[in-house]
Amino acid sequence: MTTIVKSVEEALRLVDAFQGKPEDLELAVPDSLMDPIGMNMAIIGDRILSRGWWPDGFVQKTGFRIYRYKANPD
Repeated sequence: MTTIVKSVEEALRLVDAFQGKPEDLELAVPDSLMDPIGMNMAIIGDRILSRGWWPDGFVQKTGFRIYRYKANPD
């Protein structure tokens, strides 16, 4: 079962604590965190990039998106 994060802070903690390959992380973010400017996802995305991971798409579900990541190709 997918656990949907409730805040940007929770998403950051999850990313920081994740052990394993980036391909194994599925970050479920509720639609309520999709602000019009994109600031929330920019903050989360910055943390993802700081780990050397790259975005690898998302799947839209009812009320949330599941984001996927991959290793930096360099």
